This record gives sequence, C-alpha cells and structure tokens, in this order.
Amino acid sequence: MNGMFEYKAIMTSSKKRETLVAAIGTAVQSFQDATDMFDEAAALRLGINRTDLRCLGVVAAQGPIAVGEVGKAIELTRGATTTALDRVERAGYVRRVRHPQDRRGVLIEITQKGLDAAGAIWAPLVAAGERMLAAFEEGELQTILRFLEEARALQHRASAPAGEGG
Repeated sequence: MNGMFEYKAIMTSSKKRETLVAAIGTAVQSFQDATDMFDEAAALRLGINRTDLRCLGVVAAQGPIAVGEVGKAIELTRGATTTALDRVERAGYVRRVRHPQDRRGVLIEITQKGLDAAGAIWAPLVAAGERMLAAFEEGELQTILRFLEEARALQHRASAPAGEGG
C-alpha cells in the first residue's frame, strides 16, 4: 500500500511539472507576442521600420559602432545595413562620425534626438520592469536570468542556417 502512495505522488508531481512546463511555454509565446507588439508600436512611433529599429537598438547599446558591426549584430548584409542606417540617419536618430583611430573609417552614433525618442518610449517600460523585479528574491532573479540566457541561446541555435545550429 505504501508503494501505491509513492507511485501516486510521483505521478501527481510529474503531472504538475508537465502542466508547469506547458504553462511556461505558453507564457514565453505570449511574452514574445507582447514584445513584438511593443517593438511594432515603437517603430511606428519613431517613423521607422522594424529592421531600422533593430539597427537603432544596436547603435544605442554599443555605439559609436562601425556599420559592419551593426550588421553582424542583427545578421544583415553590409548593403542592407547601410540602407537601414541611411533611413535611421534621415530620421535624425543616428549620425555618421569619423573613426578616431582610422582616417578612412566611419562610425555610427546615436544623436540627442535618438536618445530623447528612445528614452520617451523605453524609460517607462524600464522603470515598470525594475519595480516588477524588485518583488523577486536574488535567487529567483538568478533563475530568471539563467532561463532567459539559455532560451536566447536555444533560439539563436534554432535560427542558424542548417548545419550551423547544432
């Protein structure tokens, strides 16, 4: 009889885990959809397209940066990156500047208009996110970070061309 109880407890635990894993999958998909909607709204508000928004994001996070490095970061050809950055520059969000160590080199940097526009869109979201994360304990934050890093790596591998993703 004792063995039956243990079997039932394992089954219940296994079923709970299965239900939880399914709920996480659904929550991740919902989060991705919400992120897509937010990015679409941000691009619309800025008057640029989603590819341009990705370029702007890289420049804001890593700039001043070479055009080729922007392209690598979002996996675009040099020509496509240049075209996207031309549009973002025409919108006034970035500018080309001379590379300080290479007379022939050009870097892309965000402008004050770009900083102001990005801040108006993302600052409220960042502040709300910080308030939300304040409710989590350090161990929970470490688990969330580990999940996000591993999930990002999984998606990166899955999106790689055949033979590269492993």
